[in-house]
Amino acid sequence: MGEAPDIRTLLGPVGVWASFDSLPSDALFAFAAYAEELGYGALWVNESVGREPFVVLGALARATSRLTLGVGIASVHARDAVAAHAGARTLAELSGGRFVMGLGVSHRSSVELRGHDYGPPRAVLTAYLDAYDAAPWRGPDVADPPLVLAALGPRMLALAASRAAGAFPFLVPVSYVEGARRTLDEAARAAGRLDRPALVVAQLAILGSGPQVLEAARGSVGRYVAQPSYRDNLLRAGFAARDIESVADDLVDALVATGDVTALRDRIGRLHAAGADHVALVPLSVTGQPADRATALACAPR
Repeated sequence: MGEAPDIRTLLGPVGVWASFDSLPSDALFAFAAYAEELGYGALWVNESVGREPFVVLGALARATSRLTLGVGIASVHARDAVAAHAGARTLAELSGGRFVMGLGVSHRSSVELRGHDYGPPRAVLTAYLDAYDAAPWRGPDVADPPLVLAALGPRMLALAASRAAGAFPFLVPVSYVEGARRTLDEAARAAGRLDRPALVVAQLAILGSGPQVLEAARGSVGRYVAQPSYRDNLLRAGFAARDIESVADDLVDALVATGDVTALRDRIGRLHAAGADHVALVPLSVTGQPADRATALACAPR
């Protein structure tokens, strides 16, 4: 196998992430072309119970020429480790090395929907990584793509620092990032790692302000905060349980960037200043719809 490409070089400082399952395929490919035209470093595709992400990314690998493609995040309960590693290597080949793999344990509700038992997250992911690293491969000689792990708490961040190129936390405020950066760096040093783990941070954003935007932002946050992993992480970040349960305005403001171009770009800058290497922007419309072009344009790299 060749040497894995540098993840920071691959991703660049800003990319786009979206749940594309509600979009027609033509709209998905058009948005990928738009993101590439705007100069974004990467486009991340999620995994739920909609489109199969590796199939989508394989098609996008041929439909784009510069954009790095990432799966953020593939569930370890959706395929065994041999299939996951084969998918990662296949996408690395099809894209000419423009691929970043993402793995995570997902949520209990999602795992049980697939008909699986939800075990202790860190133990499950550790065992999966052991099998992933040992997976046989009889395909072409291709550099193993960089791997990021979905991580929020300190134990998962430490696992990412010791077993992957970096971590990808989702639904976090700027105040979280500095601590996550410190945890990753300390865990990397303890593991004897010489390079610095990458920190990829997702950021929901809406270009606009006012009551409609606030309600769209609240709806976008509300669909996630009931998940125990996000709720627990927000409690660790200092938010009150009542504010999480009610999806209070202060919580929404901390998790969703809204306002004009200056405000959105300021949020991205604050995330970088706190220690994020790559911000995966989630561009939403003023009604909360994904893959919004106006928001993507406002935050495009310059």
